[in-house]
Amino acid sequence: MKRLLPRRWLDLIALALGLFLFWLFARQIAWAESLALLGRIGPQPFLIYIAVNIGIAFLFANRWWLLLRGMGVHVAYGRVAIYRLIGATVSLLTPGPQFGGEPAQVWLLVRRAGVPSAPAIAAVALDRLLELTVNLAFVTGGILYTLWSGLLGPVLDMRGILLALIPLGLPPLLLFAFWAQGRFLATAILALLKPLPKRWRDPPLAFVEPLRRGEAYIHGILRSNPRLILIGGLVSVGNWVVLLADFWLATRLIGLELDFAQFIGFVVAARLAILLPIPAGLGALEASQILAAQRLGLNPAFGLGLVLFFRVRDVVLALIGLWLAWYVRRLGSPGKTTLTTNLSAPGEPNLREEKR
Repeated sequence: MKRLLPRRWLDLIALALGLFLFWLFARQIAWAESLALLGRIGPQPFLIYIAVNIGIAFLFANRWWLLLRGMGVHVAYGRVAIYRLIGATVSLLTPGPQFGGEPAQVWLLVRRAGVPSAPAIAAVALDRLLELTVNLAFVTGGILYTLWSGLLGPVLDMRGILLALIPLGLPPLLLFAFWAQGRFLATAILALLKPLPKRWRDPPLAFVEPLRRGEAYIHGILRSNPRLILIGGLVSVGNWVVLLADFWLATRLIGLELDFAQFIGFVVAARLAILLPIPAGLGALEASQILAAQRLGLNPAFGLGLVLFFRVRDVVLALIGLWLAWYVRRLGSPGKTTLTTNLSAPGEPNLREEKR
């Protein structure tokens, strides 16, 4: 219990910082004006928007499902989509909103779909790496465009370009490390654990072997099937196009008419805010959109109204994710499945889920 306290305090500090940022900017806004923006939307367009986002949440399981199939793991798309939405709900409720649900996704694949741990870990890790790579690429491109346009004031120079490009290189470097030499994370963890006393070393060691097998599986996939990674990257780009369309639809519904540069400014501010280690980006997202509206010379009430719109959507999706988690748990043990081994994949057999 004592070891949990530092992490808990860090979470509380991060949340307090986000709420402070929110208070700092929101105190300058007439809340009634922001709520009036939402009131003018009407129930029918809002319900349509929520339905579209539920569809998007299930659509975004496409990359994970394709990676699983490319690894020879055949699980029904609906099941994969449910597991991903549950994982996204966990990520939303833990610091930060982009990560946290991956262990839940691996657990669901292993315990509920009967997938061996190595391909389960590999598929989730590659899915998140591809998502992070494309996310950083789009955000970096947005930052560079915003600086180049002079929309926020600073003039684009070489230092700005280099600072913006540094994060972009991290995921490709990690993919290259997996391709060049698998198991490097497990090796590093073992090296860190070696000096510790046995009673502290043994519990983490239980997770090292599955991680080692997962890394070996990623290494094999990157070596034997690089086309799968390319397809996953292209799917990620398509997902981002859908995200941009969804963001644009939200701005139009609350009455924001933005040109291209202004739209990119709002998107970049939002994406940077939700990368912070704050549960659901609470406070940081609100502050980012209010600040973006102010810097763009717009009424900041539009920024707050846009975030309130997003928050209602997130609550609905989180409630659906929690209900799905309860439903999956209520089902108890997974149903009987037939697993066939008709392909020799790196480190694990090919798995095909067949309903009896």
